[in-house]
Amino acid sequence: MSVISSKNVRDIIVKTLEIVNKEIIRHGQVTSYILYKMLEHEHIYTDQEMIDFTMIGLLHDIGVYREPNIKKNTDFEFQNLWSHSIYGFLFLKYLSPLSDKAEIVLYHHLNYSQAKNILTTQKLNHVLECLILADKMDTFMHIKSQQMEPDYFTRYRDIKFSGQALDLFTRANARFHIMDKLSNGEYIDEMNELFSKRTFSENYKKSFLEMLIYTIDFRSEHTVVHTMSTVNFSDQIGRLMRLEARDLYNLHYGAMLHDLGKIAIPLEILESTGRLSKEEFRVMKAHVQITEIILKDIIDEDVLQIAIRHHEKLDGSGYHRGLSAKDLTLPQQIVAVADILSALYGKRSYKDSFDPELIKKILSEDAENGKINPVAVKCVLNNYDTIITTYEKEKEHMLGLYLEIKRDYETIIKKFKRFDT
Repeated sequence: MSVISSKNVRDIIVKTLEIVNKEIIRHGQVTSYILYKMLEHEHIYTDQEMIDFTMIGLLHDIGVYREPNIKKNTDFEFQNLWSHSIYGFLFLKYLSPLSDKAEIVLYHHLNYSQAKNILTTQKLNHVLECLILADKMDTFMHIKSQQMEPDYFTRYRDIKFSGQALDLFTRANARFHIMDKLSNGEYIDEMNELFSKRTFSENYKKSFLEMLIYTIDFRSEHTVVHTMSTVNFSDQIGRLMRLEARDLYNLHYGAMLHDLGKIAIPLEILESTGRLSKEEFRVMKAHVQITEIILKDIIDEDVLQIAIRHHEKLDGSGYHRGLSAKDLTLPQQIVAVADILSALYGKRSYKDSFDPELIKKILSEDAENGKINPVAVKCVLNNYDTIITTYEKEKEHMLGLYLEIKRDYETIIKKFKRFDT
């Protein structure tokens, strides 16, 4: 069983993040290609290392997604450098399969004179030097101001970037025609080919899918916690209802990805402290269609349909297609129940978790009124305390990671002040 092919791992990351900001992910794609070709020219890295370092290049500015007002390359390459470098590092360290290489991202905005030999191994230091150069090269090609001088790569050799890295790029460009392929777009096909030839482990692919869910935390912590609980509740209900292994597998991933489209919903709506207006609710409902746009032709079809049908109702009154019971599979109906349970149980800035009896009452009424699956609801009612206790144990671990990220950020940002002098 596989929910996604190795090739499509990169595709889903690009499709998701470009919905929020196309310029940031474009910069990541170009930087990762330059970095990849430089490392390929040396021919000293394993296939897995090449994939990992290429993904580091793609995601090196992922911390920028915490900066909602930054829109252009010239902004995120010259503003709030330490903030987004630190958050990007912590994000990849704690929430991705690239934890052992994440420090490269932490230091990628340092000048070469500051970053030289700052990491623990010669290999990581070398890749950092190459990333610093690749990052600056794409920035130089796209800025429309005088923030980088015309003779930048002559004047600042071995100061802002490694001269050896520049020489490596020159050799790689002569061999692979890097600049020509960036200019005509062929580099995209080449990167697709690279990923299509690799076979990733299921854990590696799953980690990147989970990472995408955590990117929503850069916009709304509530949405991430809601996704966590929906996955947990779906898994538990599915096991209690004795679903077959394949259905349990699809159920898990469908629940995981069900709100991915919320990454494109404005923060003021995601974090609204009251009832949404008619127009705000219309915008919020669009997250289902956005999820479908991201996942279509990338994720297993059964998983896709579970993810995008969690707001459908058995009586046809749901969205976004107005489907009814005859159109909806049991796993799809279970995620719909789990999603409602998560919303009722979840805490927000303006409300505490609903009382257990009220939660049970609402679920029972929805089932009696033909909105949601009555068997799944009965399963929840009969096992409510166990389901909640099991979820709280997992939630405690996950929120512990968030607290650790926040603590680490405060510690690291203080240390980075020395680079401002």
